[in-house]
Amino acid sequence: MVCLFGRATLGLVGVLISGPLLYVLPASLSLPRGRRPGLEDLTLDQAAVQLRQSGAEGWSIVEQARWLVGERMAYCRRNGFDSYNKAFRRGYGYCEQSALALAHLLRLLGFDARPVHSERNRFPGRDTPTGHAWVRVFYSGEGRDVDPHYQNPATGEVLFEPGEDAREYSPAFRIIARWGSPIANAYRYYRTGSDVDPGY
Repeated sequence: MVCLFGRATLGLVGVLISGPLLYVLPASLSLPRGRRPGLEDLTLDQAAVQLRQSGAEGWSIVEQARWLVGERMAYCRRNGFDSYNKAFRRGYGYCEQSALALAHLLRLLGFDARPVHSERNRFPGRDTPTGHAWVRVFYSGEGRDVDPHYQNPATGEVLFEPGEDAREYSPAFRIIARWGSPIANAYRYYRTGSDVDPGY
């Protein structure tokens, strides 16, 4: 009986793991392997060294890091199972990967940077709220929302209205998002044939 229960459990785990992988696989295979064309190989550790060498400090270096991640990581729905480190290196990533990469880079630079998410963010031109992830940075007694893709570099304002339910990533939510986000992004890609939501 115990052996039968163990096999059933293993079978269920297998279905739970292989199901999402099989669903996301066609989208993943449609994205060319390797780095995005035109990009040099760059890790987050190397990016931190480069930014330190610029001599910038405070909010100025935060903006440089934000710009670097936003420029390097083209919005993409097809590399959902890449870690944020790999996504940064490849030059592709959806909002969560970009936010986690930026938070990691800013922490390497000595900042208190926390990835946050909300399911009810309002973007200009969109009728309904949508989920999104970005970074909250705390420096010199001030906290700011920082987004690699949706931010006005001149004013520092994010180009969306964060939901009131915005919260930091918990370890449990990161595990759930690690499986749920690739499926949701693959579904959006299959439905629209695009890596970019025209509502953003």
